[in-house]
Amino acid sequence: MTDRFDVKQQTTLRDFLNVIFRRKWLLVGIVSLATVLVVYLNERQPQIYNSSAKILVKRGEQGNVFSGSIRYLTWVEEVSSQVEVILSETVANRASRIFADSIAAAGLPPEWKFQLSSVRADVIGESNAFMVRYVDINPAVVQYGCEALTIAFQEHYLEKKAPPELEDFFSEQIGDIRAELADLRDKRNHFLNEHKFFGLEESSRFVLTRMGTCESELTTLNGDISSQERRLVSFADLASRTGSELERELTLSDRGQLMSSQIIQRIKFSLQALRMNREELIHKYTEKHPEITAIDDQIRELHLDLERQMQNAYRLERETMEQMLARRASLLVDLNALKAQLQKLPDWEFQLTEYDNMINKLERQHELLLRRQSESEIALASQSDWDVTILSHASPARGGRTRDYVRLALGPFLSLIVGLGIAFFLESIDHSVKNSAEAEEVLELPVLATISDFGREKEGTTG
Repeated sequence: MTDRFDVKQQTTLRDFLNVIFRRKWLLVGIVSLATVLVVYLNERQPQIYNSSAKILVKRGEQGNVFSGSIRYLTWVEEVSSQVEVILSETVANRASRIFADSIAAAGLPPEWKFQLSSVRADVIGESNAFMVRYVDINPAVVQYGCEALTIAFQEHYLEKKAPPELEDFFSEQIGDIRAELADLRDKRNHFLNEHKFFGLEESSRFVLTRMGTCESELTTLNGDISSQERRLVSFADLASRTGSELERELTLSDRGQLMSSQIIQRIKFSLQALRMNREELIHKYTEKHPEITAIDDQIRELHLDLERQMQNAYRLERETMEQMLARRASLLVDLNALKAQLQKLPDWEFQLTEYDNMINKLERQHELLLRRQSESEIALASQSDWDVTILSHASPARGGRTRDYVRLALGPFLSLIVGLGIAFFLESIDHSVKNSAEAEEVLELPVLATISDFGREKEGTTG
């Protein structure tokens, strides 16, 4: 029983092939359907057009404008970086503008847009040359897109790698220095004019000379003020006297010199004449005589006039004294200002030296910039203007349908596996006796021999 059980559980390759043969039309149908579907879907793929261009990138980066030294990265780093730059949004945005201008100039529909997803970039071998492609289903777009991408990358590379515009750079720098120089010179001149400063030695000599003049004038004025004070005291005393007292003072030699104005002298002479006339008449007439009375009246009027003249003379002398005092105060102010100016001269000299140092520094910078401008122009003239060379411009559109050979190969293979699975599934749910093993299992008897179906069909035909 054990041996018979082991025999019943064995499944031979023939049994496996029998299952496949019985379900052959199912397998053929599934594989055929899958193959036809894959081929159909592949043929339905739209035709893709592409345009390509070749560009050569000069490796290395210039250290600075004034030297020809070049810094190099490794080849892998350099080409990988350039590929990423070609596929970058910065280049794509620039290419979009160039693409839009190109199709507008060509009169093409404005709704056509440059697509970054359509860009391809590869390195040609182990060189510094790159192949850039633009792919699209529209053949009229690809050449414009490839050319726009090529020009955009060239412009971006030159803009990034090229040194600044020397003319604008140096013009701006030189202009700034010249403006600053002009401003400093104006400030220096304003400083000199405001403080009347022309250098420590010249200004010191000038200030000392003015101080000597002021001191000399002040000494003379102090003497005049002392004399004027004495005159003012005398005039104040005379102004407080009556007319008859003033008449007596006119006869004194020291007081008479104070009252030396023409009016006072005329009054003096008139009084003397009246006095002499009265003396003559007094011998003839009495004090009550009209002529003598008239002369007395005239003498009193002259006395009043003399008092008024003396008051006026005192006021004039007092004004003269005030003017002299004001002049002395002004001289003292000027003298103090000169002394303060003399003390400030070292500070002014230091400030003037600072202005001169700043002006000299800017003048040296100006000369250095002019020399560097000349050197940089010579250095740039000896260098190549192009760091990116277009080896070939965008080619005309080339069409081709993309063949997915992997899908073409895997479709029938996978469908065959699925068909086998379905065939064995159907075989598992079919309970009819299909082989000797199942017959032995059902009858519990061993199978001694089998006759193939082919043999039976042949016998039936013969009979």
